[in-house]
Amino acid sequence: MKETIIQTLKSNDFKISIEDLAQKLKVKDLFELNQDLDSLIHDFKIIKTQNQNIYLLENSKYKAGTLKMNPKGFGFVNDLTQLDADDFFVPPTMTNGAIGSDVIVYQVSKGRDDKIFAEIIEIAERTKEMVIGEIVKSRDGQFLDFIPTDLSLSNFRVVMVNKRDFELKPNMLFKAKILEAKDRKLFVRLKKMIGDSTKAADRILSIAEEFNIKTEFGYKTIKNAEEVNIPVIKEQDEIKRREKTSLIDTMLVTIDGSDSKDLDDSIYVEKVKDGYKLIVAIADVSHYVKPRSPLDNEALLRGNSTYLANKVLPMLPKILSDDLCSLNPNTEKFALACEMMFDQNGNLISKKVYETIMISKARLTYSEVNEYFANKHWTKQPEVAQMLDVAKELYLAIAKIKAANGMINLDVREAKVVMDKDSNVLEIKARETGESEKLIENFMVSANEAVAELIFEKELPFIYRNHQKPEESSLVEWYATIKSFGIDPKLTNLEMIDPKNLNKTLMQIDNQISDPISNELLHLSLLRHMEKAKYGLENVGHFGLASKCYTHFTSPIRRYSDLMVHRYLKQYIIQNEKRDFILQSNQEFINKACPIINETEITSVDCEREVVKVCMVEYLSDKVGRVFDGTISIALKFGFFVQLENMVEGLVHISTLGDGLVYDEKLQTLTKPDNTFYRMGQKVKIKLVGADIKKRTIDFELVK
Repeated sequence: MKETIIQTLKSNDFKISIEDLAQKLKVKDLFELNQDLDSLIHDFKIIKTQNQNIYLLENSKYKAGTLKMNPKGFGFVNDLTQLDADDFFVPPTMTNGAIGSDVIVYQVSKGRDDKIFAEIIEIAERTKEMVIGEIVKSRDGQFLDFIPTDLSLSNFRVVMVNKRDFELKPNMLFKAKILEAKDRKLFVRLKKMIGDSTKAADRILSIAEEFNIKTEFGYKTIKNAEEVNIPVIKEQDEIKRREKTSLIDTMLVTIDGSDSKDLDDSIYVEKVKDGYKLIVAIADVSHYVKPRSPLDNEALLRGNSTYLANKVLPMLPKILSDDLCSLNPNTEKFALACEMMFDQNGNLISKKVYETIMISKARLTYSEVNEYFANKHWTKQPEVAQMLDVAKELYLAIAKIKAANGMINLDVREAKVVMDKDSNVLEIKARETGESEKLIENFMVSANEAVAELIFEKELPFIYRNHQKPEESSLVEWYATIKSFGIDPKLTNLEMIDPKNLNKTLMQIDNQISDPISNELLHLSLLRHMEKAKYGLENVGHFGLASKCYTHFTSPIRRYSDLMVHRYLKQYIIQNEKRDFILQSNQEFINKACPIINETEITSVDCEREVVKVCMVEYLSDKVGRVFDGTISIALKFGFFVQLENMVEGLVHISTLGDGLVYDEKLQTLTKPDNTFYRMGQKVKIKLVGADIKKRTIDFELVK
C-alpha cells in the first residue's frame, strides 16, 4: 500500500488529509494504513502534521525541517532530510504561527531580489509544550506581563488566559503551557509558580523546569518511599539469608565528594598470595524499589539524578537516596557486591557477584585521600590508611593495563561553582581530579566490565553501555585541527582507527604541546568529535574505555540503568531465573527503557551545563569593564570563544574584529585581510563588555 500512498500524494499536489486519503484508497483497515504511514514517516518519505494532513517529501515541493527563531522575529529552518544542507531564512511574516524548535512543513521561494527564503506551511509537531517566564510590570506600569526566559519567544506578546487564577506580583517565575501562537501573540495557561526571580536558588530551579526535569515527587511516590523505609535491623529474615556472604566485618569504605549524600559505592582491597582482592559493594536499591511500583515508574521517567550547582534533583526521594539506600558509615546496609581477583600485574583473574550485608567503616572524601596519598597525612583509623596503600597499588596496576589496551584518557577539567547558603555565586574555579578520583574511576570501570562480561557470557538479555568509535568524518576534522598545531599522527586509514592508535595521538599532543591550556583544549576537541555513549540491548563494546563489554552497575541510587542491571544480576546469577517468558519480558523492557534513559541523560547534562553557564554570567555581572587574560577555546564563523583561567567562557563577536575576516571551517581559523588570524590555543587579552543575565551571554572584546 505504501507505493499507492505515494502515487496518490503525487496526483494530489503532494498533499492530502488522512481522512481523504482513506476515502481515495477505500481503506477499511485503518490500523494497516497507519502502519504504512508510520513506516513512510520513519523513512522521511512523508510527514504528518498536527492537523492530520500528509505531505510528500520525496521529489516534492514540500520539505520538513526544524525551526530556529531569532528574538527579532525571523527564523531559520534546518532541513530534516538533508542534514548538510544550508539553513533557509524565514521572514517574520512567513512563520505561520510556528515557534522555535517546532517541526514544520515548509516551501522554498524566491523574493523580488532573487533571495531565497522559506515559507512555513504547517506545523508537524510542537516539541516545546511549556514555557518559563517572569511576571514584570508593563512599560506604563498599569499591567503585569509574562516575559519568557526563552529569548526566541520574546517577539511574541504573551496572553495569560487564566491570570485571574493567581495573585500575580512582579518577579514571580511561572511555568506555563503553550496553547497557541497566532498573530504574534502567544496564548499560555499558567500552570505552576516556581519562585522569585530575585532569588538565585529560584532562578536555578526555573532552569530545571525549563528542561522539564521534575523538581518534586508526587503523593504516590512519597507514600511508596515511606512504605519501604524499613531499617535493615528490622529485616531479620533478609539478614539471615545473606549471612553466608556477609561483609559486616570487612573494611569497606566510601570515597566521595565532601558534599555528596547519595553514597552508592564502597570499596575494599586486600593483598593476597598471588595478587589482589577487590570488592566493590554497591547499594542494593533493587531490594526496596520493586518493578512497576510508584517508585520504579517515577525513577524510569526521571532516568537519573540531575546535579545542579546548588542542589541535587534526585531520581529517588531523599528518604531513599540520602538515607535508606545510601552507604552511610557505621550503619548496616544491604548491598550487591562484585568481588574480583587480580594477579600482581593487575590482570583480572576471576569475578563473582552476590547479595550481602555491610557496614561502611569510614566515609572518606576525595580531598582527604588525595592529601594522604600526597603527604601521608592521616588522622583516621590506621587500618584504613593501610588499605588505601594497597588500593593505590592495585589501581596503578589496573590503570597501566587499561592504558596499554587503549583506554582513552581525556584529561579535561570542568568548572566548579562555589556558592553561599543562598545560592549566590562566590567563585568559579576548575574542578581538579586527583589520585583518589582516578582510583575510584578505575575500580568502578573494572566492576562494570566484570558484571557485563558475566552476563554476556551467558547470552541473556541485558542492558549494555555502548560507545561507538568516532565517525571517520569527525576524525578527519579533528586531525586537521591537531595538524595545524604541527602534530602529524601518521595515520592513513581512519576507518581502521582503534583506541590504541587514538591514544598514541594523544600522547603526541602531550609530548609536543607544552602549554597546559592548549593541550587540554585539543583533548576537549577530541571529546566533541567522539560519539555519545548510549544504553542498548545489543553489546557493541565501549570504544573510549577500550572495553569489549561494558555496563553501568555502580550507581543505582542515581541511574535507572544500574537499577535494571541489579535486577537482572539477581535474576540470572543469584536466582538462576532463565524461563523464556521472563527473558522475553526483560528484552521488551530493555528496548522500552533504553530510549527513555538515553534521552533523560542528555537532558540532564544539558540542564547542568546551562546552570553552570548562568552561574558564570552572574559571577561576571559586576565585573564589566575589567580586563582578563584568556585562551581562545574555539573559533567559529561568527567570532571566537575565550576561556579564562577559571574556566569561564565568553564570546568575542566577529563584528568587533573589523571587516573582511574569512573563516576556514577545516582549520577552525578566522583570518583578517592583513593575515592576522585567530584560532584555538592562542593567548589573548580581552575586556568584559557584557554579562547579560537575561540573555545568558558573556561578551568580550579584544584589547589592542
